[in-house]
Amino acid sequence: MAYYFSLEGPAMQAYREMLADLKAKAMQELRVSEDEITVRMLRPEDLGLANPEWTFNLAAADAWNTSMVTTTIGDNRFVGINGILVEESGAQAGLQLKVVRMGQTKRYWHIQGANTLESPTIFFDDPIIIDQNTPLVIDIYATAVDADFRLCFLGAVAEKKGILTQ
Repeated sequence: MAYYFSLEGPAMQAYREMLADLKAKAMQELRVSEDEITVRMLRPEDLGLANPEWTFNLAAADAWNTSMVTTTIGDNRFVGINGILVEESGAQAGLQLKVVRMGQTKRYWHIQGANTLESPTIFFDDPIIIDQNTPLVIDIYATAVDADFRLCFLGAVAEKKGILTQ
């Protein structure tokens, strides 16, 4: 697994494959045609956040924190995550992300130093897809307590047209 600082080359290929897989899963599991599926950008609400804002509470330093994300992906939705954008301008609080799907750890993504980049965006060449009605937990290993940690998850959602009402 590698990280990329722009969506090109292997990161772009992985993103395209993720989008194709999202659409195929949605069409197969929902038994609908391609024109009945919509693919859109990932929103905080898709990962169970209460507000339309990518803000998290890092409650402990030098430890795996209380999960940033603990949710079950909604019915008729398929979520893909292919990167992050770290909005923190101060000291880097987050070092690693751990993605747990259906109770099993599926990814560790190392993010230390992302906020020091000119463009603090990291794209993964191993995006993860979470199917409808599937439990998802994303933990962060943090070096500092931060009640207003800002980290955007980048990705896409494939769903049956008409599901998103806002």
